Amino acid sequence: MSAPVSRAVLLQLARLGDLVQSLPVIAALKAGGIGSLDLVCPAPFAPLASLFSQIDRVLPWDGLKWRTWADLWKRAPDAVVDEVNAYIRTLTDEPYPVAYNLNQHPRAVLAAYLLADRVIGPGEGGPLRKDMPPWAAYLRRVAQDRSGNRVHLADAFCGLCRVRATGRAPHVPAREVRVPTDLEAVGQDDGVWVAVVVGAGDRDRCVPPEVWTTWITALLDSEERAKVVLVGGRAERERGYVIQDGVAPLLQGRVWDAVGRTDVRELAGLLSRCHWVIGADTGPLHLGAATGAKAMGWYFARARVHETGPYGEGHWVWQAEVPLMTDDRPCPARAHDRRSSARWPVKESVELLLTGSCRSLVDGWSLWRSRLDRLGAYFTVANGPSIPDRSREAIWERLCGAPCVQ
Repeated sequence: MSAPVSRAVLLQLARLGDLVQSLPVIAALKAGGIGSLDLVCPAPFAPLASLFSQIDRVLPWDGLKWRTWADLWKRAPDAVVDEVNAYIRTLTDEPYPVAYNLNQHPRAVLAAYLLADRVIGPGEGGPLRKDMPPWAAYLRRVAQDRSGNRVHLADAFCGLCRVRATGRAPHVPAREVRVPTDLEAVGQDDGVWVAVVVGAGDRDRCVPPEVWTTWITALLDSEERAKVVLVGGRAERERGYVIQDGVAPLLQGRVWDAVGRTDVRELAGLLSRCHWVIGADTGPLHLGAATGAKAMGWYFARARVHETGPYGEGHWVWQAEVPLMTDDRPCPARAHDRRSSARWPVKESVELLLTGSCRSLVDGWSLWRSRLDRLGAYFTVANGPSIPDRSREAIWERLCGAPCVQ
């Protein structure tokens, strides 16, 4: 970016976690001198994005409409073109000088060209070009071969947009967001409040309900002032019931069930009232970290700490080094996995949450702590030196073919 841009739009059409992890690139673009920055995101996430203080205007993207138009295209292309043009005019009266695109999907490339005169990021060579800019090609290669990448996804988004991370953790100011009346007491009294993310978008990233039941019981038994808030989407309500039903009756009064009872904006408000959020690599975990909670992630399946660990300083990630039983094949929390010698880090993570350290690790898991420097987020082994992997610097030098704003 050779000169400051007066007006631009950023496109993030992926999941909740990706939207939250777009906050560092938003901050970097604003620090680079952009006067006005708007955001295109999926319509269900627009209420949350309205909390992003550095975004001037949120443009909700109606994915269902676009799917309908795609189905109609072969039968009535002229009608589709007219409807698309009318839709774009509801988003902006005139094209943006620049669109920063964070997604490699063709629909995002199309949207970027419909909204702006110039595109930076995937598709910047043209809407029909197959070749990709260096950072986009790098991210695709990492996704395909699961290489030892040490650049966080949020910082790679910065690379896509030709800026560098600011080295500061993003923040979503959600403390004043209203929550359902019966949840207003969350976070109001003494003790540690812990949000437990009961599910995940992918089934292979779901911690089995019986593991969460065991973990919650261990926490509440260990700290009499601790309280738990179960969070998740509407599709996970049954999972929430199963988890809560497994907790002893004497402890259930300290478990608050908010699963499926908040929209995404209210979820941000609820998480901002908690001291901790714990879960798999999923959107609410990243949202909790951005609202000010300390995050503890259990990463397994395809989740990798260095790529998508909670962004900021002082978060924790337990990284599974061997396969684990998940929803499709439940594994008792206190038993050994039938396919490996690993078990879930139940008592160890409770100890870490309550004391800031744990006396021993778990076979089959490594423990990592999040840190920040001028290149963004990185993770170091617990109790190890806080020195970042030098490969990050080399990757930035190699991939910044165009100048990156500091």
